[in-house]
Amino acid sequence: MKRKNVSKLERKYYPLAFAIPGVIIFTIFYICSIVGGFVFSFTDWSIYNFESPSFIGLSNFKDLFLSQSFLPALGHTFLFALVTTVLKVGFGLLFALLLNRKFRGRNFFRAVVFLPCTIGALVIGYVFTFILQPDTGVLNEALRSIGLDSLALNWLGNTNIVLYVVCAVESWMWIGFNTAIILAGLQSISGDVYEAARIDGASAWQTTRFITLPLVRPSVNTTITLCVIGGFNIFDIVMSMTNGGPNGATQVISKLSYDAMRVGTLGYASAISLIQFLLIIAVISPLLNFLRRREPDI
Repeated sequence: MKRKNVSKLERKYYPLAFAIPGVIIFTIFYICSIVGGFVFSFTDWSIYNFESPSFIGLSNFKDLFLSQSFLPALGHTFLFALVTTVLKVGFGLLFALLLNRKFRGRNFFRAVVFLPCTIGALVIGYVFTFILQPDTGVLNEALRSIGLDSLALNWLGNTNIVLYVVCAVESWMWIGFNTAIILAGLQSISGDVYEAARIDGASAWQTTRFITLPLVRPSVNTTITLCVIGGFNIFDIVMSMTNGGPNGATQVISKLSYDAMRVGTLGYASAISLIQFLLIIAVISPLLNFLRRREPDI
């Protein structure tokens, strides 16, 4: 009886023992960071008064909204999130549909598609900076070698296209990750559904349109949500490829916060991060409601 009671007690608190370390780490590095950033965004905290910041109310937010760099950075962030989400989800869905079919070498191509997202963003950024050099870059040299000199551009120096170039590199990096999520959703669809469709005489297009796409929508919605959040938080690929330039053409919200921290205005940087956090919440909340309403009832 005593051993039985001990066993019940262990079963009750055994999961809690595993959860406590994770909760502590989450609280210290996430909850405390959010609360601290919220508090310091209303102060003049900086490296010059690190130990005794003063409360200044909404001054940091006023300075941010009146700065000439905020609205362009906000527009670039929204555009970056939109373009990369369309590319990553669109190509991720396409590759998932193709790689879900049975053909020789399927596992090899799955690995090739997934490989870029296993490489660090800074490494990819520096590699593509070398590839896209206007004079000695691999891409322009290849275009010139086949007589397409007119297409050899200054990819990272042209303010009209540089943001889209960075979007393309970011999308190339993460398409494989979205492909893996959607592919997992495709493989969770029961084969009996397709068998019933074939018996009813459904064509391949009808099967994809009315069975595959609706049933894989939860996985697609997950990738859309992750891509939008990642787009609003973009920093590393921009930092490594353009550093926000040229002439602020790729300046984003995260880069503004980094620049403020680099010069020591920590309270101002906290205000920028808080605005970024609120923007993500404002966009993601209605987006999730919209996507969930469109998911099929299974």
